[in-house]
Amino acid sequence: MLVSVFHFGPGEARADDAPPPAAPPVPAQPLPAPQAAPPPGYYAGPGAPAAGPKVLPWREGEPVPPGYHPEARVRKGLVISGAIVFGTVYLFTAIGGADAVYRGSSGYAALFVPCAGPFLTLATTRQDDLETMALVLDGLVQITGAALLLPGLLVPKTVLVRNDVGKPFVLPTPMSFGPSSAGLGLVGRF
Repeated sequence: MLVSVFHFGPGEARADDAPPPAAPPVPAQPLPAPQAAPPPGYYAGPGAPAAGPKVLPWREGEPVPPGYHPEARVRKGLVISGAIVFGTVYLFTAIGGADAVYRGSSGYAALFVPCAGPFLTLATTRQDDLETMALVLDGLVQITGAALLLPGLLVPKTVLVRNDVGKPFVLPTPMSFGPSSAGLGLVGRF
């Protein structure tokens, strides 16, 4: 058995008693100033690169920041959702009405009338309860789609558009599709 005993008394030095060497002083350097983002609508002047968002929300009576102009736009969310809801339901209704008319049921020709067609069909034909419910639901969904679509097209919203954002355009351009062919193409910016 091996036993080691060390004794350090007062006045005796140990290797780990010494303080670590001091690091050389680092010269103080000023911190760089934080770069703040320009506020919305910031306009640096002519020739300067454009800054800020391309489109800002805006209400009538609010000031127009420099570098922007008001522009009326359709409400895309209402137009897209209304067109999808109304268009898909009306398409299937018209196809069903065309099939019924083709098979000799002339009372279903009213299904070609948007929104009111299912209700007119209820008045001109005889149905069971399930068909009545389907026609009522069909008419209500068509009305819902039209109620979304029409305000989206007829009630535009006004937004602020950055001046450097050009308006979309499309130009017809002659194009060649091979060594002995001629054609017409469209070139534009959206």
